[in-house]
Amino acid sequence: MNTATKLWTLFKSAYLRFDAHDGAPMAGFIAFSVFLSLFPFAIFFSALAGVLIGPQDSRAALDALIDLAPSHITQTLLPVLDEVIGQSRGGLLTLSGLGAIWVASNAVEALRVGLDRAYEAPEPRSFILRRLVAFGFVLFAAITFTALGFLIILAPLAIRLAQEWIGFQAPFGMGVVRYALGLLGFALFLFILNRGLPSKRPRWRAILPGIVVTSALWMLGASGFSIYLAFAPSYTVTYGAFAGVIITLLFFYLTSAVVIFGAEVNAARIAIRRERMLEEETDGDDA
Repeated sequence: MNTATKLWTLFKSAYLRFDAHDGAPMAGFIAFSVFLSLFPFAIFFSALAGVLIGPQDSRAALDALIDLAPSHITQTLLPVLDEVIGQSRGGLLTLSGLGAIWVASNAVEALRVGLDRAYEAPEPRSFILRRLVAFGFVLFAAITFTALGFLIILAPLAIRLAQEWIGFQAPFGMGVVRYALGLLGFALFLFILNRGLPSKRPRWRAILPGIVVTSALWMLGASGFSIYLAFAPSYTVTYGAFAGVIITLLFFYLTSAVVIFGAEVNAARIAIRRERMLEEETDGDDA
């Protein structure tokens, strides 16, 4: 069996699993949960980043992360984030801060359900343990995105200093560097997500192919989404004042779908390897 046939078999199996596990409806559920959790998470992120890197840098880090999304998503989210974060005065351990963590953890729980279906977990963890894991992921996401946003801010300064001190010339533009950092952070988050969130934890080597597939599909999807919005702006006629919200939900839906599909690629690869091992054992016994 050549490489092309193996890839076709893998992706066909992953698609069939995606369909059998209601991947498309699950992506909608996750997208809705993420949208509801986005602004409470932004409040928690702003408070935590303000403690770690300072209030001014925390806002700059958030802006740097938002700029990685398609421009139409940025235009929709930034005004609302400005209003929400500007009105929020809660600290990390106040009732509002804890409430923000709880609401943000609902999106993690939605992702956990989707990944449990993909990896066919026999049974979920207890309610308390699930919530503790979700809280941990919210904290991890906030710290990761804070570090990533800060790196994106520091990247132009670091390159400029390298040019002045050692004559280093960046081979690509800063836009490429920013998106490379964003993709690296996205891949790291996917790794932790697939490794630690499912109730049935896969081996770390088994999840790498799905991370590559998800990252590649997300890049293609985000680019295609931006091109579509630029050249086919009919959505404003269809949805009117709600166009920005619908576009944001659609972007979250596509992102959720490729995350689930990547997990299905991993699960399909694990299942195919298991079947081959069983066939080899059977052939050995017959011999």
